[in-house]
Amino acid sequence: MKNKLALFIAAALIAPSAFAAEITPYVGLGLVVDKAGTTAKRVKFDQTKAMNPATIGQAFTANAGDDMDFDMAYAGEITAGIKYGNVRGELEVAIRSASEDDYEIFNGTLATVNTPFGQVPVPGEIETSTSVQHNSYMANLYYDFAIADSNWTPYIGAGIGFGTYKQKATVEIDLPDNMEAVASQMGIPVGEMTVADDTLTEFEWQVGLGATYSFTEDWALDIGYKFNSSTVADEFVYAHELKIGARYLF
Repeated sequence: MKNKLALFIAAALIAPSAFAAEITPYVGLGLVVDKAGTTAKRVKFDQTKAMNPATIGQAFTANAGDDMDFDMAYAGEITAGIKYGNVRGELEVAIRSASEDDYEIFNGTLATVNTPFGQVPVPGEIETSTSVQHNSYMANLYYDFAIADSNWTPYIGAGIGFGTYKQKATVEIDLPDNMEAVASQMGIPVGEMTVADDTLTEFEWQVGLGATYSFTEDWALDIGYKFNSSTVADEFVYAHELKIGARYLF
């Protein structure tokens, strides 16, 4: 009886350590392709105000025009975390290139000039450009789905953190060279004007899924998708992101 009791106690003491998950630190690097979107609008142009020198400064209104359509952006991503069983906790820093939306808002007769020979039209082309440079600093939690006898490990996850958003909206008025002096006399600005320029820091969140492929016990390929979102200046801002990267486990 004493021998059986001793064996039971020994088994109880050994079992937790035998089945306890190992804590494994890791670091990772990734390249991200980013397609951003927002409920914010383009700069709006009011030609009636542009034709009056007294109201030319009011002819452009930020966030009042058509929907934006940002170009693709790219990001470099650095991660560091720990893996415990099927669960991973991770810190992430993503530095992105600027997402840009360039759009022609006017191309035609901007104004007319009274001359001794009658009214002369002043043709003009106006383009607006909006750029958003977004960096994020996140804390993520992932769950790995282990597959027996496979190098692939699918995962899902979510994260919260904060992002910095450097936003700039500009308007460029392009006139024929022989009309620039006339436009200047009328008070019509020529060249690039800044309509909005600010940097904001906001709370953001993200969800994602993907899979890793383990080449060795230490090295793995990481392929994933994330949806990142925030509210910036009362506007919904989001990004669809595809990532390919490498992870090293210590």
